Amino acid sequence: MRTQHRNIFRWLLGITMAAASMAAHADNYPSRAITLVVPFAPGGPTDTIARNVAQHVSGTLGQPVLVDNRPGGGGQIAGSLVKQAKADGYTLFVGATEMFAINQTLFRQFSYNPLKDFVPVSAMVDTPMILVVAKDSKVTSVQELIALARSKPEGLTYASQGLGSIGHMLGQAMASRTGAKLIHVPYKGSAPALQDLVTGRVDMMFDVMMSSGPMIEGGKLKALAVASPRPFANLPGVPTMAKSGVEGVDGSVWFGVVAPVGTPGEAVTALNAAIVKAITSADLTKRFADQGMRPLPQSASQFGAMMKSEVDRWTPLVKASGAQVD
Repeated sequence: MRTQHRNIFRWLLGITMAAASMAAHADNYPSRAITLVVPFAPGGPTDTIARNVAQHVSGTLGQPVLVDNRPGGGGQIAGSLVKQAKADGYTLFVGATEMFAINQTLFRQFSYNPLKDFVPVSAMVDTPMILVVAKDSKVTSVQELIALARSKPEGLTYASQGLGSIGHMLGQAMASRTGAKLIHVPYKGSAPALQDLVTGRVDMMFDVMMSSGPMIEGGKLKALAVASPRPFANLPGVPTMAKSGVEGVDGSVWFGVVAPVGTPGEAVTALNAAIVKAITSADLTKRFADQGMRPLPQSASQFGAMMKSEVDRWTPLVKASGAQVD
């Protein structure tokens, strides 16, 4: 009997000590450097956003926030690293719409489930896709573009940032909604696709303001419409796709942060507050606005709900496109 009581006492003491240790850990978070794992090479939009936010979060939390670039595999290299990391709030995954809502359907085999293997921490920013054509194109509106595509037996070509990218999915949606014949031409990123659009090798493209904006401002491209439910302040006078007569072709690229499943709620709360403070700061808000982005201040649970809705929205579009990557 005494042995049984002694074992129960030890068990209760162990639980008490573990709880105290967890509480102390939460109170001290963060006590060392935090790493943001980015699935792209340095210099791209995701990397730039991550580094801007990291600097602010570091100042708020009083610890270094480092960026670790792990490109490749549609986010699988970075995602797998974070998925296998200790769930303590010190290793986070920064990604975009593709990593969190598209690629798990696009790839035949994918190494993580964004909704099951991670906990949402915070959204950061989003930016709408713009339908653009070359400055020499004869079309000046979405309806003229549709009419031209219908008039040609071979249809029109549209460039994208790659197979399964949002640019690909929006072109697919536009073809489905309008009956226009649109032939997909995938590229490895926006830069080569825009080059061929400018020179007339392809007819149209959905792209983000960050990369196409300078070409629109420089007169090399014409913006026909914004693939967003509302007009875009950076492009006054450019209508939405819906206003142009094409419903259901909306798609913004959004960026967010997740952590390994099991990360303590206290750490998630602290990180969310620091990231929201960063993205709503005056200097970052202006910097983002100049690049065609807007902050998305959300709670962790709101971001989780957004991720779920985006997975539900993009999954049938990816399947309908027939696109798959081995």
